[in-house]
Amino acid sequence: MKLLAYLHTFNDSEVIDTAIHALCEQTYPIPEILLVDNASVDDTLDRTFPSKVTIIRNEHNLGTSGAVVIGMEYAIAHGYDWIYILDADSTPEPDAIESLIRCYESLSPELRASTWWLSSLLKEERSGYLHYGCNFTARGVEGVVPPSQPAHYLCHTNMWSGSLYRLDAVKVVGLPDADYVLDWGDVIYGYEGMIRGYTGFIDRSSIVLHHQHPFATMHFRRFGPRFVKLAYSQPIRFYYFWRNGSYFWLHHYKGGKYANSLILMTHFFTYLKWLVKATLFIKAPGPILAACFRGMWDGLHARLENRF
Repeated sequence: MKLLAYLHTFNDSEVIDTAIHALCEQTYPIPEILLVDNASVDDTLDRTFPSKVTIIRNEHNLGTSGAVVIGMEYAIAHGYDWIYILDADSTPEPDAIESLIRCYESLSPELRASTWWLSSLLKEERSGYLHYGCNFTARGVEGVVPPSQPAHYLCHTNMWSGSLYRLDAVKVVGLPDADYVLDWGDVIYGYEGMIRGYTGFIDRSSIVLHHQHPFATMHFRRFGPRFVKLAYSQPIRFYYFWRNGSYFWLHHYKGGKYANSLILMTHFFTYLKWLVKATLFIKAPGPILAACFRGMWDGLHARLENRF
């Protein structure tokens, strides 16, 4: 099986060498590494890369979703069977890709035919926190509680980084929507495959060390005798988080009338709760609140063509 390794970058000069080295050290043969750069303005590309690295430099920052689309288009055009997606700040263990291929080959013929992605288990480098993936439920997207055995388990969706996609299935499902830019693009892409009858697996024998996603960086603020948990990131991420999530649940997700109503109520309650917390506990919250308001407005009105 011919496999393309892919990673996207944006001002990643401090970590790019580590990611490239980790891909070059994989025990599964990788003939080519595609690096899609989202118009970095630092010295990410000002270095000598191994000969197997092909670079595509975008004139503008297309975000994660836009870069992944370019990677998949390239892989299909050049006759690859699989594409392994990696963030520039993630580091796969040497046998990460080989473990995923071995897992796929161990499946029954029926499961192989319906499996369109397999993902490494993402482990936060600093905290050791494990990302077990997510499933779609009547209450929205919820984290998976995996069984103790076997090492691999079914999952509806996972983050881009550390995911291996079968390109024959990608041709059927279609490419990701580049308009999602940041946040929710990977979750929604998992949904697109799921509603077309495809399945995905996470394999715990395949490990990728992952740096904490900026949106999931937690701060704690004292409120009387208690501490309030506060997720903090830059305004751009809040804009796309609320725009894409609101659009998906309101305009795209098909879970039935009852399920959709319950999920939308939960989604908007979470949004209001976040606005209150941001107002009370973030210093100078104006830019973040403005991004949240605008993101929600554009999501409700299905304006995915808008950019932050």
